[in-house]
Amino acid sequence: VEVQTDYVPLLNSLAMYGWQLTCVLPTPIVKTNREGNLSTKQIVFLQRPSLPQKAKKKESKVNNL
Repeated sequence: VEVQTDYVPLLNSLAMYGWQLTCVLPTPIVKTNREGNLSTKQIVFLQRPSLPQKAKKKESKVNNL
């Protein structure tokens, strides 16, 4: 059995926003189409680094009170 996946378009579109692929989990869900080809569902986990909080604005509001 040969599994063919193409995550490149998905990863390229999400990489612009800082998302990175961390894990792909196969599921037991298997479907057959009219041509007899099998397809499976997979769970894709993505992450991106947390963005720094804008502490300067919070500090200036506290100082102005």
